[in-house]
Amino acid sequence: MVCTMANPNKWLNAKSLIAAIAALLFVAIVAAVWYFIFGNATMVTRTKLVNISNAPVQHKTIRIIGQWKGEDKREDFLAETLKEFITRNPWDSVQLKWSPDFPGGRAGAIQAMIDQLKTGKIDWDVIWLEPAIYQRIAAALGDQNWAKRYLVDFETVPGFYDTQKPFILSDRQYRDQMNGMITGPYIEGFYQPLFYNKELADMIGIKVKDQGMTFDDLLGYFAQVNEYNKAHKTNIPILYDSGDHQGGIGYAASTWNIFQRLFQSRFASLSEVEDLSPSATKLAAVKQTLASLEQLGKFKPLIPGWKDLDWYGTRSYVLDDKAVFTACGASWLYSDWAGLDPKKTMKMVPVEMPAYQPIDYYMGGYNPIFAVVKDSPVRDEAVKLLMSFTTPNVSEKWVRYAKALSGVKGNISAAGSISSQPDQFDDFITSITNKYGSNIFDSATVDYILGDKYKGLTLKFAMHLGDVMDGKASADEAYAAILKDMNEVDGNIK
Repeated sequence: MVCTMANPNKWLNAKSLIAAIAALLFVAIVAAVWYFIFGNATMVTRTKLVNISNAPVQHKTIRIIGQWKGEDKREDFLAETLKEFITRNPWDSVQLKWSPDFPGGRAGAIQAMIDQLKTGKIDWDVIWLEPAIYQRIAAALGDQNWAKRYLVDFETVPGFYDTQKPFILSDRQYRDQMNGMITGPYIEGFYQPLFYNKELADMIGIKVKDQGMTFDDLLGYFAQVNEYNKAHKTNIPILYDSGDHQGGIGYAASTWNIFQRLFQSRFASLSEVEDLSPSATKLAAVKQTLASLEQLGKFKPLIPGWKDLDWYGTRSYVLDDKAVFTACGASWLYSDWAGLDPKKTMKMVPVEMPAYQPIDYYMGGYNPIFAVVKDSPVRDEAVKLLMSFTTPNVSEKWVRYAKALSGVKGNISAAGSISSQPDQFDDFITSITNKYGSNIFDSATVDYILGDKYKGLTLKFAMHLGDVMDGKASADEAYAAILKDMNEVDGNIK
């Protein structure tokens, strides 16, 4: 019998195979343990992260009182900017109510703002706020410093400073508008023109200067209309003005603006004009300028019943040939008129306001149109909304749409020159910008005329001006009334 022995090499190969299998099993076991201990924990963490990112975000609504309804492309500007914000921030929504849509119209919108500040019940997170409106609210609250109590200070908002043109935050006049506070981006810039109806002017035979108009020129224009009316037995009003001081337009705004420009032109230095200290020199200039208004008032230039005219409802009068001139609104009136009647708007021509002497500064400024209420439940979102107005692209859209200036930095500095079809409104903006640059000044209050402590007399002061332009009071009578008002403030004026 033959016994056969196994091949030793085969035995070794079998042992190697067993060892390899054992090693693989060990690795598999270790891998399984690692997976269940560590891999599963990682998966849980990832699942949690996915759950967090997909969790419903709390939806927040920002409520805003809107300006510019019916004002041509300025209305489009606001609507489009809000729409873009919502697109970029889909977890937010914006509830817009236009100021004219409040019960009582624009005055009702202002009253709604006053009411919510008094009661603390915040119905509107972003409010409509311009310098004249600020004064109206200050009077209602009995507090000139109300903004510091109720509104967000945008100088504290990260990144805001770099979005505004440098002179906005360095020039005291803009801070003074809101009693020392920056309440929002300075979206709206303007110059103050004297507008005239070219069709009426041509019919009467008036050749209105577009620059370098003196007081004597203006007096001559008034005289020409008066003579035309006598010769043709017509009664064309010379100057549209309004007694409406609701909604931020002010009282007798045409008269007030003509007075301002003439008064300012008695001073060669803008720094002297901006000085808020009481001044005998300025009081003398007030008396002299009132005498000029008295000369204009001899022609009975205003529309009968002008004190009862609702500015918002009658701002189309000059379009409808119911007056030759108006200064009752700044360069932004283009948008108001274009929203009412684009064709009639084109017969209105803006020109440089009259002055006693050439000076190197002009009437104009910048407005922060909106402000954020400090106690708003969506304050951060509301601030973010207003910051969306501070990009160069938005600034340039404003200039194109409104034919106006903006205090927000943009890539294009020549305001009126970027229109695809420049017209007289673009030309006016460009010419004033080229002539005066940023050396502009405007005020909705009399603090720079009478002194800071008399700021509260603004409405009374404007009423006295209106009486003189209307021929109802002499310059001396109005001046005596102004001194009496000042005397009631401190008892020291003689």
